[in-house]
Amino acid sequence: MISFANALRQSLPKELSELSLLSLSIMDYKDELVAKNKAFSLFCQENALPNPERIVESPLPRNYRTTTKRRVVLNREKFQLVFDEEDNRSEFAEPLEPAEHLAVYRFIESYLQKPVFNTLAEVLNWVIIRGSYKWRTVIFNVCEMNALVVRKLKLMGEHLNSSGLDVRSAHVYFDPTRSDYYLEAQRPVNALAFKTLYGPKDLTLDLGTCRLKYPVTGFSQINESQIPNLLRCAETLLQPSAETDLLDLYCGYGLFSFGIGENANSTFGVEWEGASIEYAKNSARFLKRQKSRFLAGKIDASFVEKRIPKSQSPEVMLLDPPRKGVDSGVIAALARRKPERILHIFCGTDEIPRSLNQWRLANYRVQKIVPLDLFPGTPHLETAVLMTKADLKR
Repeated sequence: MISFANALRQSLPKELSELSLLSLSIMDYKDELVAKNKAFSLFCQENALPNPERIVESPLPRNYRTTTKRRVVLNREKFQLVFDEEDNRSEFAEPLEPAEHLAVYRFIESYLQKPVFNTLAEVLNWVIIRGSYKWRTVIFNVCEMNALVVRKLKLMGEHLNSSGLDVRSAHVYFDPTRSDYYLEAQRPVNALAFKTLYGPKDLTLDLGTCRLKYPVTGFSQINESQIPNLLRCAETLLQPSAETDLLDLYCGYGLFSFGIGENANSTFGVEWEGASIEYAKNSARFLKRQKSRFLAGKIDASFVEKRIPKSQSPEVMLLDPPRKGVDSGVIAALARRKPERILHIFCGTDEIPRSLNQWRLANYRVQKIVPLDLFPGTPHLETAVLMTKADLKR
């Protein structure tokens, strides 16, 4: 057994093998892809997995991140916006971010260093930028929410709105725990947890044929340039058609449901986070997708067995869980639905062997492994794995 990080370190040129794996961002992208392809092939070989396809390269290998963040720290009596510890060093992380984000951070930092904004700076945990390559929104993550803080935030919002930096909206996210996670899910129930300072209350993603909206705090892929390749890969592998129903698990606001589900007989999406599901329902109504349904709930074995309706047609299944993978018993419960094809998408490479072994025990076999470079300049991949029943021909 070998981790992907160790396989990658073995595949790097000697002069880089002792550096942080974030040093990938300072490599020429062609050299980075050579190392990643070699490393992923080694990872699959050492973990007794089938040979993978070549990595689908990113159209935008640098300056691609549509979500970035900075911690607020007091350094020599000055409040500054800095990279988090996991980003290690700015020279490795900055090449992955759009220049427009850096300009916004510098603008905000210049105000935080003014005495009039000390009250705000003292309660700021994070400053987060999200959006698209065309425009952006700012989220201020604060540990206190009182009248004085709100007044300073409104003043900061006014400055941003007139800055000329194309910040179309600004919001406040209340996290009194000062969590290391910049959009902490566990927030106080009886408190104002989210507030809009100005602008739209949601974000948008254009898929060419349709526009999807999703909540400012909801999950979305940070590499917008790779989304068309991700959807094309999913559709080619899973082949949803008028004869099949599509079950889309961990569906978020419906990226795959709407991105590849139009040709399916019906689409049923499930996501634990209620706000994203409401946006998916709204998109289905707006786009007149009468055969698209969505349900919010924690995806565990019991939920799969009792809450997800049985398909009346042959079923194809897509699951795109978080990095830690699915809960215990979920794969076995999904396999009992006897889907014709399963596309399991992994954003945690080291999770692949464990989950694929569970599918093997449930009598499903790997047909194709397609890695996509959704995170250029980092030691991470997104991997799509197609599976069918072991007694079915490819």
